[in-house]
Amino acid sequence: MFTGAINLMPGQGLREFDVYRNGTRRTDSGRVISNGAERLGTIRAVLAAAKPEEIERWRQLEHPVTHKIIQQGIAPFGIKAGDSLVRGEMRYIVQTAPYNPGGLNHWTIYYCEERSDV
Repeated sequence: MFTGAINLMPGQGLREFDVYRNGTRRTDSGRVISNGAERLGTIRAVLAAAKPEEIERWRQLEHPVTHKIIQQGIAPFGIKAGDSLVRGEMRYIVQTAPYNPGGLNHWTIYYCEERSDV
């Protein structure tokens, strides 16, 4: 794995995000109901605003994107679309499958929508 230094401006360092997944269960009658959000773990990643081209591209695919969360390596618990990355009061909903540039597992990019009302 890449272990070189990342040159960042002050305030752009790695931040911790709690990862949550909405769970469901079936009642005795077969109805599917929500279990609430289940905490999967914590990741350390960099939060970045999505570029206007990326925002427009994902909007055309009906996936509103406002931010990118870039993690070194991959998450051990498999983050997928629909999961929430929470930092403080802000919640970032993962809109697409995680992107692994080059397929080498050096970096993982999560395209997210920022939500404060969920």
